Amino acid sequence: MPYRDPKTRRRKDRERARRRTATRRALGLCLRCGRQPPEAGRQLCAECGEKRRAAARARARAARRRDAGVKRARDPEARKAEYRRARERAEERLAHGLCAQCGLHAHEPDRRLCGACGRKRRAAERERYRRARGAGLKYGGKRVSARRRQGRRRSRKRRQARSLAGLCVRCGRNAVIEGGASCEPCLEKRRALDREQYRSRREAGCCGRCGVPTFKGAPVCGPCAAIEGRRQPKKNAAARRRYAERRARWICTACGRKPSFGASRCEDCSKLEYERSGHVRGIPDWEPGCTVVDRFTGEELSAWDRWEDAVASLSFAGLSLDDVELLSETSPLHAITGWG
Repeated sequence: MPYRDPKTRRRKDRERARRRTATRRALGLCLRCGRQPPEAGRQLCAECGEKRRAAARARARAARRRDAGVKRARDPEARKAEYRRARERAEERLAHGLCAQCGLHAHEPDRRLCGACGRKRRAAERERYRRARGAGLKYGGKRVSARRRQGRRRSRKRRQARSLAGLCVRCGRNAVIEGGASCEPCLEKRRALDREQYRSRREAGCCGRCGVPTFKGAPVCGPCAAIEGRRQPKKNAAARRRYAERRARWICTACGRKPSFGASRCEDCSKLEYERSGHVRGIPDWEPGCTVVDRFTGEELSAWDRWEDAVASLSFAGLSLDDVELLSETSPLHAITGWG
């Protein structure tokens, strides 16, 4: 039976070992395996003796390598076997409600370690991360690929658990929107971050998708444009399905949040689209004409459709702006009757 007190456990183990050794010696068997008679003048059989001598030679070599500052080279298969035994031992302890590290005390709720072992482990991890940070290493000096693989595995498990519970896969606190995997606050935060990232990339003259510099300030680079072209049929099909679904539900096909009362867009989205469009709101905004008048006599010299043409005519005539006056034929109602 397991003993919670480590001193009691060690004392019981020594007593059992002494009784077992005395029994095997009385029966004339090997003191190590208890199956074969020992060699002449020895206490172990030939097989156990060879194992004992090989272990002694290995310890001596390890001591010499350690004194020389050479790290120990471990067999990969032996390391895998050691890890497997450690996992089996931990699972057995957890099955009995004990700490996976010491096996003496009950583990904390929703944890694998008891309180004492958990504090020791956290203190050791903080110290290791502090030293690694000082040395400029990532993940506390652990192997980067392994730590990232573990992080992705934990993220997948967390997302699956939240999805099965009907919670947002990002925050895990709010319910998801209909037909989605995230809640509305998390989606709004993500949209704001995406807009800010796109704005900063465009201001820097970079691609709005990947962030690399583009040719002449184009919104996307060449590779992203090619990818977007390949995805365009799928995007169009998805847009058509989304449009039909929203029209069937009588909600706005643009934002998908407000009722449309039978129209394709809600009032706010319709107004925004109307203001963005190139519709005619009165007389077209033609460029105002320009008349050239002699500054001294007041005589009208010529009339032109554009101000640039009038200035060009002055250069051909050898006149300057000090000799003439340019009158623009702009109507007082031009600002409210022309294009917006």
